[in-house]
Amino acid sequence: MVAGLALLPCAVAAFAVMVLQRSVLCAAALALATALGLWALAIFSPVLPEQLGRAVADAVVLELLVGLVIFPGILFVEETNRAGGRNALVQAIQSLSLAPPRAVILVAVGIGVMMESLTGYGVSMFVTVPLLLQIVSRGRAIFLALIGMSLMSWGALSVSALLGAELAGLPPPVLADAILYSSGPVAAVLPLFCLPFVQGSTWRDVVYAMFVGAVLVMGIALASRWIGVEVAGVGGGLAVIVFSIVLASSREGIAKALAAPAILPYGLLIIGVVLQKLIVPELAAIGVAPSMETDRVSFQVLGSPGIALFLVALISIALRPTKSRIAESFSLLRHVAKRSWPALASILLFLTAARLLVEIGSIQALAGLLSQLGLYPALALIAILGGIGSYVTGSGVASNALFMPSAAATGESFDALALFASLQHSAAAHVGVASLPIIAILLAALPDRKATDERSAMRMGIGLALVWLIFVVASGAVQTAVTR
Repeated sequence: MVAGLALLPCAVAAFAVMVLQRSVLCAAALALATALGLWALAIFSPVLPEQLGRAVADAVVLELLVGLVIFPGILFVEETNRAGGRNALVQAIQSLSLAPPRAVILVAVGIGVMMESLTGYGVSMFVTVPLLLQIVSRGRAIFLALIGMSLMSWGALSVSALLGAELAGLPPPVLADAILYSSGPVAAVLPLFCLPFVQGSTWRDVVYAMFVGAVLVMGIALASRWIGVEVAGVGGGLAVIVFSIVLASSREGIAKALAAPAILPYGLLIIGVVLQKLIVPELAAIGVAPSMETDRVSFQVLGSPGIALFLVALISIALRPTKSRIAESFSLLRHVAKRSWPALASILLFLTAARLLVEIGSIQALAGLLSQLGLYPALALIAILGGIGSYVTGSGVASNALFMPSAAATGESFDALALFASLQHSAAAHVGVASLPIIAILLAALPDRKATDERSAMRMGIGLALVWLIFVVASGAVQTAVTR
């Protein structure tokens, strides 16, 4: 059972967050300290200084892959919010005059999924919560906002999927296809999960929700396969929005609302990511493909969605009608740096810990232990570990950093690498809806916070997370039964 010690860093992080009430950054530091202890005690292999050097080098490359999305992502979010993008979206939705059940589905499954896929970090709830509170009661708005956060498999332009593919040694399109099967069932039922929380729902709304679920899945699948996993969630959310507009009884004013200058950056970002996906292969064909790499991991710089995020944020700043643009821009950059550094620092610490565990052989030992349990128990445990990692760290990125290597190694032992990698990724993404950082953002988005809000949000988040985890495990079991 020595192999079980590979889970010790995560257990220490969980204890720090859940029992000691420490920050995620503190928990990440303790996880790294635990991994260093396992290395220094030579439990899995002799102590070799080069192991630590390789782990740090790998972590730095992977940190660049993640950081060059997170920092410009937060920059984009802050700039668009200051320019009035959030209010412009609210006005566009209100112009449709939808019945409550359909309005809730549009807000949670359309706007929520699209916004979270574009920006990540729970930002979508700052848009969805005010809209939902105009339609349903406070407690129901909390649940429905969490519904909109349930597709983090494709959040923040799929940075966690890109990292997961790198750690698993899979081409991103291969992992993207596998994620469709592990997270697709959750996407399909999201609209139906909205209806019990809206009064006056009828059987017609049930049929409508089923169609919306199909539209969401098709939008995700088509965007993922035609363009890339980076815009999969954006494609799904946009498909739902278009579907809702087409079937709306009133569309008066929607064209004017969507033409508002404050909405322009969202459209530019979608166009930018699509153009980037078309241009980068052509540049690579003529030898323009800068990369940062070690012998084990790599980061293709021009393929990062952070480039589109950064350029669109700069365009938005340049178009800002103000004489004090330079001073405001420096203030914005300081604010973004202050907001992003704790997340980036904690991810770097988790990445270093995870890569060190790989270097000393503990991940291989853990994979060997899991493979001895049999195929079905192993896939269930991989999903559970992914969910635990996300719940503790508050990030699918950090969970993939911790557990994707063991998921990949276990999957290889069963000749099911893509399946196990997708289960790890999807479980981490869906269980993240109950994590403390997400709940904290939800509470921040609620006006006039009440004493019971936190307890209600935690209870609903954990309930949803358990349901989605069952969906992911069941998906893995069905895929295994069909293909074996």
